[in-house]
Amino acid sequence: MFDVVFNHHINSFIRQVEKIREKAFVFVIESYNEAKVKYDEYKVEKSITKQSRTFQIPGYTIPVVNIEASPFRVEMFPLGYVIPKEINTPNFTILGSGFLVPSYTLVLPFPELPTLRVPKFLELSLSELSIPKNIFIPTLGNITYDFSFKSSVITLNANAGLYNQS
Repeated sequence: MFDVVFNHHINSFIRQVEKIREKAFVFVIESYNEAKVKYDEYKVEKSITKQSRTFQIPGYTIPVVNIEASPFRVEMFPLGYVIPKEINTPNFTILGSGFLVPSYTLVLPFPELPTLRVPKFLELSLSELSIPKNIFIPTLGNITYDFSFKSSVITLNANAGLYNQS
């Protein structure tokens, strides 16, 4: 009797887990695809009509120390003003001494989302659980059982314990 009720509850639990897994899987795939479409929309290499954000800094001279800086520019990613894509540093000339610091160009790579390929009918199968008819409880000590199942989609943990009250 106990076995039938317990197996019924386990089978019901497995059906619920599979429904939730399927909904979560569909949600993750749809969210990823929407994010990839929006990301590809803002890509500089694919968009010829969109202008990149470039800040041009004019040349200047610091009068007290006689340092002259050439004009330079900072090009930003189209996604925001936080991370620059390319920085051209100015070259510095110290007047009077003829000391020259050359200009440098620093280019950061553009982050790219990979294409996610997932089979349409990805299925997770759980093994059938069976319960022994007799459980022998030792007179000294306790029995504990830990079950853990991990995959990239779901994590399942189960703990059970029989404790001696003497």
